[in-house]
Amino acid sequence: MELLDQESGWEHVFNRFPNIGNTCYMNSCLQSLLNIEEFISDISRQEVLWSAVPEAQLLRRLTDIRDCHESTDYGLKDHYLRSFKKAFSNQAPEYTGSAQKDAHEFLTLFLNEVKRLSPHLKMNAALQGQSYTCPVEDHHVFKMENMRTCKGCGHQSSQQEEFTSLSLDLVPEGSVEDMLETYLKKQEIEFRCDCGGTTSELKSSFDTLPRVLILHLKRFGFTQTYEIQKVDDPVRLQRDLVVPSNQGGGCYSLVSIISHYGGTESGHYICNSVHPEESPYSTSDNWLTYNDAQVLHTTGSAACEEQQNSAYILFYKRNF
Repeated sequence: MELLDQESGWEHVFNRFPNIGNTCYMNSCLQSLLNIEEFISDISRQEVLWSAVPEAQLLRRLTDIRDCHESTDYGLKDHYLRSFKKAFSNQAPEYTGSAQKDAHEFLTLFLNEVKRLSPHLKMNAALQGQSYTCPVEDHHVFKMENMRTCKGCGHQSSQQEEFTSLSLDLVPEGSVEDMLETYLKKQEIEFRCDCGGTTSELKSSFDTLPRVLILHLKRFGFTQTYEIQKVDDPVRLQRDLVVPSNQGGGCYSLVSIISHYGGTESGHYICNSVHPEESPYSTSDNWLTYNDAQVLHTTGSAACEEQQNSAYILFYKRNF
């Protein structure tokens, strides 16, 4: 990959995305997803199954962006990004226009839309004597079990929920591990049981683990007067994370960080990700900072240090 030596560091002439109108949220999410090689490969290898399906326009537009990702043709990228946003807006009309949007909301809607296509594409594949595997279900979906235990009689009931990401409350002076432990610890809730008891314990746990775990750090919330506020508290970003589950734990490595700068009225998103040419066994720690049209070299260590106050979405890849 050709590089240009800049005073601020090494700048990549490829992999840049133009901002087509307050679309840093979209650019940052796309850069993170494009850097998950297995996810993109799963979409690409099944292209014959969805390429002619009218409802799969969003997948076609995503592969257009994949194909021009390393191109130096800025006009081509501008065209394909606009086409992608138009296809996405057809499913989510609130994204029509150039208003600023939330990156986690966009990412969740995109993954859900790809997942929504799955039944139709599976049926279409079966008619051709083939099978379709949803890339989102295969890489990002996981199930959480919520176990409720009555403190009076001990009766238990459980409910499963499916997620593509987990939203975590910030812990003062805490780490990602602290936030995850807080989410998973028992909490006392009010619940009227058949025995007459009114208090239960609720415990959440991972029932299944995804290949790529997406963690959303809840930096936006409401004040007591119901005004939106942003919390810039630092979070220790751990490169490696052990996640427990009902079927055994999983070891994960941080591969991408989407950060938000600014406040509640306006802001800017950037993405820091493992260099796409970095070997899983390399010790060089090569990462890239994607800031719309500017792509700079960095390291994972530097990214974790610099993004403690602004990290908003974390992508952890499971180590097999």
